Amino acid sequence: MKKFVFTAIMVFVTLTSCLSFFPDRYEKSLVYNGFQANTNTMIGTKVNIKGYYSLVTDSNISASEGKYLVTYNGRISTLAGYNPFILYEDGTYGNILFNAVGKDFSANEYYKKVDMELDKECKPLNNIYLMRSGYYKLKEDTICVTTYIFYMLRTELVLLRYKIIDRNHLLLLDETYISGNENENDTCVRNRIFEFIPAKTLPSSSLFPIKKKRWAWASKKDWKQFKHSIARTSKNKQENIQ
Repeated sequence: MKKFVFTAIMVFVTLTSCLSFFPDRYEKSLVYNGFQANTNTMIGTKVNIKGYYSLVTDSNISASEGKYLVTYNGRISTLAGYNPFILYEDGTYGNILFNAVGKDFSANEYYKKVDMELDKECKPLNNIYLMRSGYYKLKEDTICVTTYIFYMLRTELVLLRYKIIDRNHLLLLDETYISGNENENDTCVRNRIFEFIPAKTLPSSSLFPIKKKRWAWASKKDWKQFKHSIARTSKNKQENIQ
């Protein structure tokens, strides 16, 4: 009996060391409101959005940002912030993984095809490490993104900022991994350019798993409205099949 109790205590300690209550007060103070029902950010007036953004491999493209000039040299990186992503008018931001490349993240960055049916040829993700989704807020010429990584038993908050260069190019300014201590936050200055790749169709923004989380929404009312809309859509699809 004593051995069983000791084992149970050790398992509990191990689990709680991996688990963290999320989001805490500090993390909540950093995020940009959360998902909201019936939202249109009008981002389509600033950049093209019927498609996805992918890391630039053209060394001729450059962008001025503050006191430095960024020129991409054509090398591919598999760092987390470099996966292709979609921006939706309802405020959703999400990484995608192409069916043709599986879980090979490097190939995911190379894979660039115009006019794809993205709803059939990619997966909206947030459940594979390095793949993330969340929501964004426009601040003049900067897209401020709140994303989340689910890894093992932990949820990690990651903030990104993209500067709008023109309608087809975004500059990833930085990527900040938030810890429980403000002094321990890890900010990586990326300075990498993403280019727009047009597509015929997009996957629904409701497919990103983050949207199922109550804490990712601005209010409980908005979250319930989202759940009801998904239920109605699912019911309509079933009726059409019959």
